[in-house]
Amino acid sequence: MCHGHSSRQSEGGAIAILRGQGRQSGTLFNAKITLKNPEEDIPTQATFLFEKANRIPSLGSCTLIIHQDGNLNYEDTSREPLHHIPFDLYEDHVCEVSLPSRLDLGVGGQGVIGRKMSLMNSRQVIAQGIIGWN
Repeated sequence: MCHGHSSRQSEGGAIAILRGQGRQSGTLFNAKITLKNPEEDIPTQATFLFEKANRIPSLGSCTLIIHQDGNLNYEDTSREPLHHIPFDLYEDHVCEVSLPSRLDLGVGGQGVIGRKMSLMNSRQVIAQGIIGWN
């Protein structure tokens, strides 16, 4: 990916690789979340893929938070998130969700690229990552 060279083909949209916060959830896992806007005026489609090699937590009702910043080392609880998206996640390894609204998959303004994403369950952050181009 550096210097414009990669063997990985672009799939379009955005991607976030979330790392499970083992110290909080007791479970270590990785999740790949892809975001796509298939057609105009249709809500964003999110696909969750959890690594099968790791123990998958039981998630149930979750919240996907897209923060105003992209800093994984700092939590500014005084700022409202850019997006706060509640949904249910019951599948073991793969789940597709139609988000309640259409996200701007660009940079700056309301765009999500470069921002921190948190996956929460019962007000507890269980995984975090940064959103990038896919």
